[in-house]
This record gives sequence, structure tokens and C-alpha cells, in this order.
Amino acid sequence: MIYKIISIKDNFLEDIYKKSLGDLNNFFGINWENHLPKIIVVDTREEINSLRGEKTEDWIIGWSEGQTIYVLNKDNFEKESNYKYNYDEYFAFIKHELSHSFFNILSGGVQKPIWFNEGIAIYTSGQNKFKKQPIVFEKFLEFYDYGGKEVYSESGFAVEFLVKKYGKEKILKLISNLGLIKNKDDFSSRFKDIYGFELNYKNFNDLIIV
Repeated sequence: MIYKIISIKDNFLEDIYKKSLGDLNNFFGINWENHLPKIIVVDTREEINSLRGEKTEDWIIGWSEGQTIYVLNKDNFEKESNYKYNYDEYFAFIKHELSHSFFNILSGGVQKPIWFNEGIAIYTSGQNKFKKQPIVFEKFLEFYDYGGKEVYSESGFAVEFLVKKYGKEKILKLISNLGLIKNKDDFSSRFKDIYGFELNYKNFNDLIIV
């Protein structure tokens, strides 16, 4: 497929972009100044499908590919997705996708576990405040090699509780170790080395803050 991309001036997105980069630089400890991520605004579901090479569900409104972020145009949000447009949630959505780029740098390009990657993006973007906190954790660990809509319901809170209980340095250490991890068992072992407890639902449920 062949595409034509042009640069646009969008003060609305520029403001979100600058504020998000500042917050994410602070969290990840990366002073990212050169070769900054690029945002590509996509207007229609048809364009999303074409860029991704598949028919996508209405809840897919953006994604990250290395240092390139694709986002659905806010003006077409309600027409081309199953979401209602809201400034704060759109801001958090952009920040979520940018967070993936920071994760990508710190992990050396490793994307798995998917729940961990998405959980970091949800937590750092502030999207948890738009979600209902789970009563129990029972799903997120299934999403190691693949994603899906359900990965977003628990993973952000799992990361939030880890940060609140143990601080962000352990999280950042685990991200930076991902290049040494070969599979799910490896990750569980490294997680235990860093946090001192087994990676399972029982131990995460003990972290739930009511």
C-alpha cells in the first residue's frame, strides 16, 4: 500500500503532546529531546483498517509503532468509533500511546508482557480515573503474548498498586530487564527477584486498595 503524509499545524495536539512528554520524561527518567515521537492523525475507520492491514473493531482508536503514534482524529471520534468524545479522556488516550514509545526505549524494543506494557501506559496516562477499579484481579495475567479489549480493565490498576506499594524504581528496573527475558516463566522469575513475591492473582489481590 502507498500513503501520502503531510505535516499539519494543530495547536490542540501540540499542547497535549508537550504536556505528555514532560510527564512521561519524568516518570521514565528519560530526557527525550532528539528524534521525538511523531503523531499521525487518522481520519476514518477505513484508513485505520488500511494502515493496520485488517478490519478493526470500533474500540481501536490508536496504536504505537516504535516512535510513530497513530490516533483517530478527535473530530471524527464519535462517528468512527464506539467512544464518546471527551477532552480529558482524549488527552489521556494520546498520552497512553506516547507512553508506549517511552516503554519501547527502556525495554529495548520488547513489547511483552502485553498486560505489563498496556498497564504502564494506562497508569502513566491517568486512564485509571476513567475506569472502575476491579473488585478482584482475575484476567490480566492471561495477556502475555496477545492483547484484547479485556486487557485494559485490570492491567492499569495492577501497575498502579505496584507503584503505590513499592515505588516506580522497581517498575523501571523490570522494564529495563525485559531484553533478558525469553518467555513467560522468565518474566515471572524476574518479577519475583525484583518484588520478592510470586506473580499470581492472590498476591495482586492482596494489594487492592479499597
